[in-house]
This record gives sequence, C-alpha cells and structure tokens, in this order.
Amino acid sequence: MKKELTSLRGFVLVLIAGMLLASCSKKESEPDDIIVGKWNFSNATFNARVGARSLMEYLTDEFEFTSSEAQQYIVILNAMLQQSFTGTIELKSNSTYTSSFGGTPDTGTWNLSQSGDKLTVISDSEGPAIYDVLELNSNTLVLKITELMDIDLDGDGDEETVTITVEMTLSK
Repeated sequence: MKKELTSLRGFVLVLIAGMLLASCSKKESEPDDIIVGKWNFSNATFNARVGARSLMEYLTDEFEFTSSEAQQYIVILNAMLQQSFTGTIELKSNSTYTSSFGGTPDTGTWNLSQSGDKLTVISDSEGPAIYDVLELNSNTLVLKITELMDIDLDGDGDEETVTITVEMTLSK
C-alpha cells in the first residue's frame, strides 16, 4: 500500500511538473501581436457592380461604350485606386494608428476582432471601416472591404446601387 502511494505521489509530481513546463513554454504569436507594426501598401484589386451588372456591362449598356473603351475606363479607375492606396499604415500596440495613403495623413484607432477575422479602423476624421482579414502573418496582411452607395451615375434622376469591393495587400 505504501509503495502504491509513493508511486501515485511520484506520478502526480511528474504530472504537475509537466503542466508547469507546458504553461511556461513560448506561445504562438497572437493576431494582435502580429498585426502591430508598420505596413506598406503592395497592391489592390477592385470589383465594381452597378445593380446586378458588372461595371463593364453597365458602361457598355448605359453609356454605349465599346468593350475596348469600357476596359480602358476600368484600367484608369484601377490606376487611380492604386495611387489612392499607395502609402503606409502603422498599427500601434495602444490600438491607435497613423497612416498616409495617397499623400493624405490620417490618425485614429483600430481593433482586431477576437477571432482575428475583422479589422475595424476608426479614423479621427471619418467613420469606421470594417475590413475582412483574409490573410495575416508576420509579413503579409490582406484586407477586403465592400462598400455600397446609391448614386445617380447616368444623370437620369434615379440612383443606382453601386457595390465596390476592394482587396488590398500590405507588407511589413
């Protein structure tokens, strides 16, 4: 009986020591730790829809652009988008940020959801923007945002619903 108690006590001590060592081991980086730092714009793509139609379809249907003209227009819009996003954002550990995109400086606060799949950026000068986090590692951050707006694009007095989805890649 005494030998069994000694063996049980030894087993419990080994178990406790193992748990202590495991709890002291280095943990994987949390998303909040990885996202903190200075991120540089690398690339962006956009997709625009007007109602149920692609931007290409809308331009050819409503403005009677040829496919080539519509494609040129989309290339110009994409170049403008790339220029407007060119810059950096620094996400600081105190949940504030500073950025300069397209030559426009901005400051505000940021929050990464507990699951790490949503990044909320609240500008001091504009309303909040909520991005889907598609990829996050120590070198790459890929964000996606979709905006809806009602605009009278063709001047007929009726507003069309425009959906713009932007996916941007940033790197450290």
